[in-house]
Amino acid sequence: MGGAVALTEAGQEFVRRGRTRLALQPTTLDIAPGEFVAVVGPSGCGKSTLLDLVAGHATPATGTVTVDGTPVTGPGPDRMLVFQEHALFPWLSVQENVEFGLRAAGVPEASRRSVASEWIGRVGLADAARLHPHELSGGMRQRAALARAFALKPRVLLMDEPFSALDAPSRDRLHVELQELWRETGTTLIFVTHNVREAVTLGDRVIVMSSGPGRVIADVPIQLARPRVVESRQVVDLAQHVRGLLDAADQMGITTPREGRDGYVSI
Repeated sequence: MGGAVALTEAGQEFVRRGRTRLALQPTTLDIAPGEFVAVVGPSGCGKSTLLDLVAGHATPATGTVTVDGTPVTGPGPDRMLVFQEHALFPWLSVQENVEFGLRAAGVPEASRRSVASEWIGRVGLADAARLHPHELSGGMRQRAALARAFALKPRVLLMDEPFSALDAPSRDRLHVELQELWRETGTTLIFVTHNVREAVTLGDRVIVMSSGPGRVIADVPIQLARPRVVESRQVVDLAQHVRGLLDAADQMGITTPREGRDGYVSI
C-alpha cells in the first residue's frame, strides 16, 4: 500500500547573487495512501520543487513534509522519482538497469534477477531485456524506467513529466499502462505535467498551480471511470474546466502560459 504524504505550510526559496527568490509559497497538501494526484501548471510554478521536497532532494525553507507521519529529511527507498529523461545507464541492458536499484538495496542476486524479470515482463519488455537503451524507442525506455521504479516497491512514486517527450500514440498507451500498474500496486503516485488533459486522464485529483511565485490555486477531484484515455469527451470537458481555472488566475494577474491544441501549455 502507498504512503500518506503531507505538506504543511511547506515553502521553498532560492538565493542567487545575494537575492532571495521564492519558488514555492507555503503550501499545505494532504495525499492519501494509494491516491493518484496529478499536478499541473506552467513552467516556474513550483511543480518540480514540490516533487523535490517530497523526494527529499531539497529541504523546505518553511514548514514540513512527511510520509506516513515521518518527516522527510533526505532521499529514501520508500520514495522513487521518475524524470522526463529516463535516466537509464547506457552501458547496462534493460535487465541490468532494472536490477541496479535492487542491488543497491541489498537484494540477493537470485531474488533481484527474478524481481527484475517479473517487472520487465509486466511493462511489456520481456523480449527486450538484453537490449541497451540506445536500441530502444522512447516509449520502451520509459517502460524500463517504470519497471526499475516499481521493482523497488516504493510507497510513493514521483513522476516529473515522464511522457512529455513521447509521440502521442506512445504517450496514450503509457497512460493506460500506468493506470493499470498503479491500480495493481496501490502505490501513492504524484505526477507532474504541463498537459491539462494528461492530468485529468491520470489523476484522482488535479492540483492546479500558478506561477508568480508557485501557489496552489485549485484542487479538482476527478471522478471518471478508469481506464481513461486523453481524447474522451469527459476528459476533454474536465480539462476545459481546469483550463478555465488557469485562465481565471491569469485574469487576476497571475501569469499562466496558454495551452496548445495537443493539451500542452506553451512556454
